[in-house]
Amino acid sequence: MKSMTMRESDAAFGSGALPWGWLYRPLKARRLALTRLLVLSLVATLLALLPPLLTQRLIDQGLMQGDFATVTFYVGALVAVGLAAMALQGVTRLQHVALSARLLLSLRRALLRHLLCLAPARWQERGRGDLMSRLDGDLSILQGFALDGLLGGLSNLLGLVGALAMIGLFSPILMGLVAVLVPMQWIWLRAWRPALTQRQQALREQSGDISSFWQDTLAHGPWFQGQALEASRLNRLQGLGHEQLRRLLAVRWMGFLSDMGPQLILSLARAGVLLGGGYWVVQGKLQLGELVALLAYLGMVMAPIGGLLGLYGGWQRARVSASRLAELFAEPSMSDPYQGQHPVGPGALSLDGVRFRHPGQIDWLLDGVDLELAPGQKVLIEGPSGTGKSSLIRLLLGLEAPESGEIRVDGVSLNALSRRQWLKRVAWVEQHPSLLRGSLAETLRALAPEVNDNALIEVLTRVGLGDWLVSLPQGLATELGDLGGRVSGGQRTRLALARALLKKPSLVLLDEPTAALDRESAESFDALLDEVLGDTTRLIISHQSHQFGRLDACFRLERGQLVRVSETAPCL
Repeated sequence: MKSMTMRESDAAFGSGALPWGWLYRPLKARRLALTRLLVLSLVATLLALLPPLLTQRLIDQGLMQGDFATVTFYVGALVAVGLAAMALQGVTRLQHVALSARLLLSLRRALLRHLLCLAPARWQERGRGDLMSRLDGDLSILQGFALDGLLGGLSNLLGLVGALAMIGLFSPILMGLVAVLVPMQWIWLRAWRPALTQRQQALREQSGDISSFWQDTLAHGPWFQGQALEASRLNRLQGLGHEQLRRLLAVRWMGFLSDMGPQLILSLARAGVLLGGGYWVVQGKLQLGELVALLAYLGMVMAPIGGLLGLYGGWQRARVSASRLAELFAEPSMSDPYQGQHPVGPGALSLDGVRFRHPGQIDWLLDGVDLELAPGQKVLIEGPSGTGKSSLIRLLLGLEAPESGEIRVDGVSLNALSRRQWLKRVAWVEQHPSLLRGSLAETLRALAPEVNDNALIEVLTRVGLGDWLVSLPQGLATELGDLGGRVSGGQRTRLALARALLKKPSLVLLDEPTAALDRESAESFDALLDEVLGDTTRLIISHQSHQFGRLDACFRLERGQLVRVSETAPCL
């Protein structure tokens, strides 16, 4: 189908920067919820400024004056403010969790939508662990910065300004002292945070390596057992664990050095306020309650500095995550599957001079391939592994695009057809059929969600799985297990065929359908294909051509060329 070229991709994404509209649009769509959450956060910050002031009044106007009624009043005010802050905090948390979850879901949907538009080769170039670390870790970091950074930054800024203003209300001289200490704390944190961010990034990359290790181990566990490689996997995990510990300790040490300066500055500032304020209390220039309030507001000044600088560190981490996500967005995507004409003919296929190779390859995988496939024909293409047979199927599905030549359906270029409408008429039985996690019924309905249980039972019976279905403990509701782990190779192939039949296709593409079967089972499966598919057009890819009979034509793919072997089966 129509694919975006690398030049078009570069023009669309510039120098590999993340398209920020992708992040801005879901925020804009939730601007009312975001505004509501922002207002709640600001009100909570203002409420946090009240307790020190109320405590000052309680001490100076109540305790020091011996006025118990005033003490009672301000104690009640403190309790009321505390309850209000608690209620507001609960509401704010619920609002934040809801908005955060919806934002993350929107970003994941947008990224998944883009990934599903990539050609299969692009998926294969990246490991599953790498993709998962970007989809989970990097996306969460970016979402967290977009939401928490905005709310936390404004809240910290308002808290800082408010606390400084309250200090100035009691003592302009002490406010000046604190105002001098604030830049010192900023400079210290500014000096240490980049190194901390760098080590945090290294730790995150190591976590991705461990995630990839577990995915490989769990996916290929029986193979490691069968090759007696348990010790090597344990040693590999040991090495990864030691490296993770080393990087974790580096992060903790750098975090300690980063926090040491602000804590020292805060201690010195507190000591200065106690000395200066205590002297003024003794001299009668400052009341005791005002000194207590000053100490409380001093802590409220220092805390936002770390939060604001944390916003800077969050921005740095978000930039790293954005660059990693931008690499995915920079991948050239296929055309919109909904655009194009609807196929209308019987489905005659023709390939004219098709040339194809994967990105980075020098030699052609398919070099001028010509093929005519009339409606109702059963054609086989044989050849050893790695000669481009599976790539040919992806070209016919529209999941890859030839560099030159043309694929036509009923005389219409495949590029001009809607890929979605074309694939509704095509069934693809893969070499390793994908059985989705869930029940048997859910797996079968993946391509035909509207069919009822009777249709599922009928199609399973047609492909020779009727007795197997009866033996299942819960019938169609039986869970197949992760990746169909409870299904044998032959049953997987028959299930894939049953799922394909539910689409009622005009063309069936079968990629090594008998690879997991012995010769007798393979010949039985070929007879089953003839029986259930009837006059449906079939293109079979296999390196075991002797297992298929009643062919209309047989070709051999070698050196990028299709060579006719025989007009009838078997191909020998």
